[in-house]
Amino acid sequence: MTSPDTTYNEPAWAIDLIAYIKQIAARTNRPVKDAGGERTIGAEGGSLFPDVLLFGDRETARILQGWELKMPDTPIDDYPFRQNAEAKATALGLDSFVLWNVSIARLYVRDSLEGGFFLAKEWSDLADIGTRSGVLPNRSRWETLAEEIIGYVNDLFDSGSLEGRQFIEAYRSGGITSLILQNYGLVADRLRHAAARDHILRSEIALWWARHQAEYTGQTPEKALGQAVIANWIGKLLFAHILGEMDDRAKRAIVLDENTTPGGALRAFHRLSRECDFWTIFSDSIGLREVPSASWKQLQQFNRLLGDLRVGSVDQQQLADILKSTVDVARRKIRGQYATPGPLARLLVNLCLRDVVGDRVLDPCCGSGTIPRVVLKAKMRTGVVSAEEAAASVWAGDQDPQAVQIATLGLADPSLMHTLLRVFREDAFALAPSTAIEFRNPTDGSVLSEELGCFDSIVSNLPFVAQVGRRHYKHAIEQVNDTLGREYKLPGRADVAAYLPFALNPLLKEGGRLGIIITNAWLGTDWGDAFLDALLQYYHLRCVITSGAGRWFQDSEVVTNILIAEKATGREPGDQDIAFVVLKRPLDELNEEDAQVVAAQVELRRPQAESMSIRTASLAKLASFRKLGLAGNAQFVDCDWIHELPLVPLRRHFVIRRGERRGMNALFYPEGEHGIEAEYIRPLLKSPSDFRTLRTRAVREAFACSRSEQELAAMGHAGALAWIGRFKSEENMKRLARSHLRWYEMDAGQVSDLVMFINLGERLFVGHLDPPAFVDQRMVRLDDKGEADVSLCHALLNSTIGLFMIEGLGFGRGLGALDLNKNRIEKRMHMLDPGALGEEERRNIMQAFEPLLNREIRGIADELEQEDRRRFDESVMTAFGLRVSRSMVYDTLLELFGIRLCAKQ
Repeated sequence: MTSPDTTYNEPAWAIDLIAYIKQIAARTNRPVKDAGGERTIGAEGGSLFPDVLLFGDRETARILQGWELKMPDTPIDDYPFRQNAEAKATALGLDSFVLWNVSIARLYVRDSLEGGFFLAKEWSDLADIGTRSGVLPNRSRWETLAEEIIGYVNDLFDSGSLEGRQFIEAYRSGGITSLILQNYGLVADRLRHAAARDHILRSEIALWWARHQAEYTGQTPEKALGQAVIANWIGKLLFAHILGEMDDRAKRAIVLDENTTPGGALRAFHRLSRECDFWTIFSDSIGLREVPSASWKQLQQFNRLLGDLRVGSVDQQQLADILKSTVDVARRKIRGQYATPGPLARLLVNLCLRDVVGDRVLDPCCGSGTIPRVVLKAKMRTGVVSAEEAAASVWAGDQDPQAVQIATLGLADPSLMHTLLRVFREDAFALAPSTAIEFRNPTDGSVLSEELGCFDSIVSNLPFVAQVGRRHYKHAIEQVNDTLGREYKLPGRADVAAYLPFALNPLLKEGGRLGIIITNAWLGTDWGDAFLDALLQYYHLRCVITSGAGRWFQDSEVVTNILIAEKATGREPGDQDIAFVVLKRPLDELNEEDAQVVAAQVELRRPQAESMSIRTASLAKLASFRKLGLAGNAQFVDCDWIHELPLVPLRRHFVIRRGERRGMNALFYPEGEHGIEAEYIRPLLKSPSDFRTLRTRAVREAFACSRSEQELAAMGHAGALAWIGRFKSEENMKRLARSHLRWYEMDAGQVSDLVMFINLGERLFVGHLDPPAFVDQRMVRLDDKGEADVSLCHALLNSTIGLFMIEGLGFGRGLGALDLNKNRIEKRMHMLDPGALGEEERRNIMQAFEPLLNREIRGIADELEQEDRRRFDESVMTAFGLRVSRSMVYDTLLELFGIRLCAKQ
C-alpha cells in the first residue's frame, strides 16, 4: 500500500487501483479475471496502452477494457484526456473504455453502427474530491466506487453488451504495432546521427540499402531501417514470451526492467539463442542497438503487456495465429511490396513438389517465408512424416537479417518449438552443395553444422533489384556469365534475378524441379531472349504461367510469371514442348484444394476452360516466332496464323530512331508567351495523348536555333537571345553540351512522319504527323528510307494484323501499359509487305482506311466493334489473299490485350 504523500500522482494511484481490482477479481468468478498496467513505463516514451487494463480468460488472452486515469485537477471533459483514451481503445480494438479523474468516472461504449464512442454511464459520487491532496485520504471511497464500476461492467460483459477483444484479434488488425511503429522517425533520426559518427554502421546501412531498397519503395534508408528495427524488436519480444511458456530458459530473457538497454536485451537474447536456438529471430542486426529512449520505453510497455496477458500460455492454434500475424504485420508494414501472396505460394509449391513427403526443398530468397511455410505445412498435412522429418527437408535462406527473422517466425509453429528449423542467412549467389550452415540444437544449445547438399526442388519468388542496385551484384553476375560462356552470357540490362537460375543450378539434383516467380519483362526484351536461350541449355522449361485475372501482387505494379523447369541431364535442349498457361481465376479464389486442382491441370496439360488456357510451343516453333519478335508474350494465345502472312522487317523501309532527347524540356519545349522569333519555333509532338486521330498536326512548340548568340544579337533577334539567356549557366552549358551542336541547339533536321510509342495503353496505333515534326523521346521515329509509300505503310501498320504485331512484341507493365523500346522495334518488328500489293489493292486499302483517319482513335476493344474498322481489315486481308479470318485475328488480339489489361485490376 502506498503511504500518504503530497506527491501522490496518476502512476501511484494506478498501482493502488490495479492492486484493488485484482483483489476484486480474485474473490469473484466474473468476466473480469485480472488487471494490469501498473508498470507502464515512464513519461518519456508516452503511455502506449491504457493506465489500467482489465483482462478476461487467460486461455484466450482476452483484453476486456482499458481505463485512463487522471488526478482531479484534469477536468473530465479535457479533450486530450478523452482523445488519448479513445485512440488506445481503437488500437486495441476494444468496444469500451473508462475515463476517471477521481472526481468523476465515465464509461464510453462504441456505437456499433456509427463506429464512434458515446457516453454510456457516469459516476459522480466523488465530485467533492477536487484536488490531488484529497485522493489518498479518500481511498476507501474510490475503492468502493471501483468495485461498483467493476460490477457494472461485469454485468455488461455477462449480458454480451460488451465483449472486449482477444489479443490475437487486436494484434492481427495491426493497431498495436501501428502505435509502436509510429516512432520509426525517432529511430531513423538516431540511425542518421549514429551513422555520421560510426563508419562501420554507415557502411552496413549503405550495403543493406543497396541490396534491398526496391522492397522499401518511397523511403529513405534510415526511415526504412527504422521501421525494420522496430518490427524486429516486436518479433523478438513476442516470440520470447511464446517460447517462455514452453521453455524455462526463455523466461529470463523477457524480464526487461526500466534499466535494461537495447544492448542488454540483445545480450539476454544472445544467451537464450545459444541455449534454445532460434538465432535467426534473436540475433543482433543492423541498427538494433540504435533505439532512442522514447521508442525503447514503448517497446518495454509492449513487453509488459505480453507478460500481463501471458500470451505464451494460450492454446496452440492461437499461438500459431499470433506468429502468423506477426509475419503478416511485418510483411505488410515493412516489406509488403513483393511479399508472396499465400495462394500464389500454394500454387507454386503444388507445381514443384512431386514427392511431398521425400523432396528436399530450398527457397534461397525466402523473404518473409511464405513459400517454405507452405512446403512445411504440405509435408505435415500428409500425416506420414514427423515434424522433425518435415523440418529437416525444408531449407530457407535470405541475405537480409530482417527477412530471416520474419521467415523463422513464419515457420515456428508451436508444434515445432523444439524442432530445428533450417532457416539461414546467406546470399543466394554464394550457395553451393558444400556450403556449411551452422544451427543450434533447440534442445541442448549445441552447435550443429550441416552441408547444404542438393535438392529435389528449388522454389522461390526471386527478388527484384533495381538497376541502381545492380552494381552490388557485379561479381556474382560476372561469375554466372563466366559459367554461361560467351555464347549464352546475359546482356547488361538483364534483371539480377535472371542470373539466379544458373547460380542455383548446381544445387538441384538431376531432373530436379525449379519453380520461380520472375518479372514478365523477360517476355519482351532482348535480355529476355538471351535468358531463354541460356535457360534452355540448363533446364527443360515445362511451363510459363501468367495471370489473366488481375495482378498477383496487388500492392505493387510488378507483373510476374511463374516458370517451372527441370534440370537438364545434358547441355543440349533437345525436343521440348513448353506450355504457356493463362490463369483465368483470381488468385484470392485459390484455396489449398483449388491450388492442387489448378496445378494438376497444368501438370497434365488438361485445362478446364473456366480455369485456364494452355498453349504449347515446340522449340522450333519458338525459334520461328522469335524472328518476328513474338516468342514471348504472344505465345499465350493461338497465333500460328502469323506464319501464313507475307511479312517483312519494318527496318527494310524505315530507319528507326528514338525521339529527340536534349535533357531540359523547359528550354527546348517553351510554353506560354515566350517571345521567341517564329523562325526558331518548330512543331513538336510530345506525347501519345497529342494524337486524337491517326493523322494529326503537332501543336506544341520546340525551340530549334542553330545560330550563335553573336549572330542573334547582330540580327536583332532579341526573343531567342533572351530565351537562351534565361537558361544560361555554367551548369546547364556543361550538362547540355553535345558534339557538333551548341549547348542550346536542337537538330532542326530531326523531324518525322510516322511515330510509334514505347508505352501504349488501351489505344493501339501508329501515328502519322502531317506535316513532319519534332518528336519527343517518349516516341520512336520511323524515318522513311526514301522508297516506302508512307501512307500505305501507315495504313498497314494500323491494320489489326499490324496492331497484333505491336502488342505481341512488347510485354505488359503494371496498370496495363504495353512496354516497348526502340531497339526491340528495330530488331524484331515486322509488317505486312507493301511490295506484295498491286496498284488496285493499294487503292482499295487506302480508300477503306480513309474513314479511320477522320475519326477519333478508340480503345482497342471499342475499335474492333466499329464498322469502318471491320471494312478496312477485310480490305487488307482480301488484298493480300489471306486465309486467316478476321474474327480469328480479332479474337487473338483481344485475348492478348486482355492479359495485359488485367494488370490494372
